[in-house]
Amino acid sequence: MTRTRAHGGAPNAFVAENATRRGVIPLDEVALLGVAGPQGAMRAIIRMSDGDIVTGALGERIALGELVEVSPAGVVIEMANGFAAFLRPYPWGQDRAPG
Repeated sequence: MTRTRAHGGAPNAFVAENATRRGVIPLDEVALLGVAGPQGAMRAIIRMSDGDIVTGALGERIALGELVEVSPAGVVIEMANGFAAFLRPYPWGQDRAPG
């Protein structure tokens, strides 16, 4: 697991523009920003509700639990209580959150 604080350094104009738009990501919730890497070695990029950015690969533990699936479709996290949570990538560029 890699944990960093979200501070600037956007890699391209699209990310820079959307990262600063108000109301795009609910800041008080956990959000899957995306996944990166080759098939079979993807890493999830997750924004925690406190603003920290956490990355992790299949089988790694993050604060929420163990990552049991990491794919372009989303991330499955097995929580300590035995339940699983599915995070789908946040819909960048859309006007409303999924619901």
